[in-house]
Amino acid sequence: MLRRLPPLDLLICFEAAARQLSFSKAGEEVFLTQSAVSRQVKKLEGYLDIVLFERKHRALELTEQGHILYKAVSSLLDQLSTTVDSLQQGEAKRNLKVSMTTSFASLWFLPKLESFRAQHPQINLHITADNRLIDLSQGIVDIAIRYTSKNLLQDDSNIHLCNERLTPVCSPSLLQRQGRELNTVADLASYTRLHLSDPKNLWPWLQWTTWLEKIGLGPLTGQLDLRFSHYDQMIQATVFGHGISLGSLPLVDSLLEKKLLITPFKEQLISSPKSFFLCLGPRRDTTVDAFIAWIQEALASPAYSVQAA
Repeated sequence: MLRRLPPLDLLICFEAAARQLSFSKAGEEVFLTQSAVSRQVKKLEGYLDIVLFERKHRALELTEQGHILYKAVSSLLDQLSTTVDSLQQGEAKRNLKVSMTTSFASLWFLPKLESFRAQHPQINLHITADNRLIDLSQGIVDIAIRYTSKNLLQDDSNIHLCNERLTPVCSPSLLQRQGRELNTVADLASYTRLHLSDPKNLWPWLQWTTWLEKIGLGPLTGQLDLRFSHYDQMIQATVFGHGISLGSLPLVDSLLEKKLLITPFKEQLISSPKSFFLCLGPRRDTTVDAFIAWIQEALASPAYSVQAA
């Protein structure tokens, strides 16, 4: 049904002028000059063919018809504003900002993204991949996935997701191409080992020397080694068959599931001093709860599991 209504911009100018009883103050509110507001009101009066204001010397007064229209327009604009705010807040609730380390994002999360989107197509994700810590109290992100130890987390509300375990991994194509056996740890001496550069000794548990010590062996001699500054780059090089690296579970779960990587020594699995935690900001709603439930389930039951002897 067609409605014979004045243009909305005329009604907005009128409502501001009627509330302020001043064209100049109304102009400041709607970002127009005093004369522009006056012209808008004149247009509305012409459209309705009624007089809305009594224009006195340095004063405005609403006519009886002006009072009636003001009450109706003011109520409608308030209702419209409330509706728009509600819609915008509803859209904001569907947006979720999650911070995680670059390695977790590229190796674990991205392969699982399709699963999350299938379960929660209404949630708009904004992923920030950064190894720096973020102050969640500022509300820049809603959730952070952190790789740390429990004693370094100050907030007891943080959720433990899973422990980290380490074992050698390599590409099946590497073994086929080299044509050499890899049945025992001693056979590693015949293969290139990939290392994560750590000049400040920040991650000793991710180094071959630590892994060898944990299983009761000393340093290995043999092939030249390759070093990388980022863990996800090292794993990508492993997938391409450039050598053998220490795989972090759960980060390489998807690569093991798809058989892009294999674990030649299933019994040689050691624990890391670090774990993965979910850290919460001040926001708690159904969108945040949905992400928490999804990631907890995904990490509790990985598609590929390496069992220690």
